[in-house]
Amino acid sequence: MPDVLRLARAMLSLTLLLGLITACSVESEPPRYEFAVKSNGGPSGWPVWVEELTFDDAWRAPAGSLSGGFDIRPPRGGKTVTLSRPMPAPSSLQARWFSYRTQTFYEIDLELPETDKLLRQWYRDYPASRYLHSLIAGFSGQGEVFVWWHAWCRDCGNDRSQDFHAPIVESAQAQKAEGDPERYRNRTQEYTEEDVIPSPW
Repeated sequence: MPDVLRLARAMLSLTLLLGLITACSVESEPPRYEFAVKSNGGPSGWPVWVEELTFDDAWRAPAGSLSGGFDIRPPRGGKTVTLSRPMPAPSSLQARWFSYRTQTFYEIDLELPETDKLLRQWYRDYPASRYLHSLIAGFSGQGEVFVWWHAWCRDCGNDRSQDFHAPIVESAQAQKAEGDPERYRNRTQEYTEEDVIPSPW
């Protein structure tokens, strides 16, 4: 009987230990959030093509052709990518884009400070049950970048006063990068013929 008792106690201890380990590993995982990624470009007359947009060097949000909205604050609209699953708060943004007006490639690896702390607060103040959340990234034809957060009230009708906007990075300057502008020659010619940009040649 004492052996059975010892075995039962050992099994109980092991079960409690496994439960504690599981609870600790779950707590150590960062929270995940439902949000979309929106991209703006420009300003008007400064169209860009975003070749790559990634977060934490891990997941992508395609952007492509962007030609407006960069000069609007707080930023609104833009090309939207709905993520297929909730994601942790991104801590960095990586991007490469081409400016048609200057025929220049730009690249940036941008730290997004305290995003996890910010998102915890914003999702408490603007719960996902009532608000649609978006990260907005803007890319200018002169190599400037911004990153904002937007929470859009679902049930406010035309009253947009309850929407929330906040800058994460108000402005950052990218580095010029190597690349072959000839890849974009046809589209550059179209923009020139449409009087969107002056001829760069």
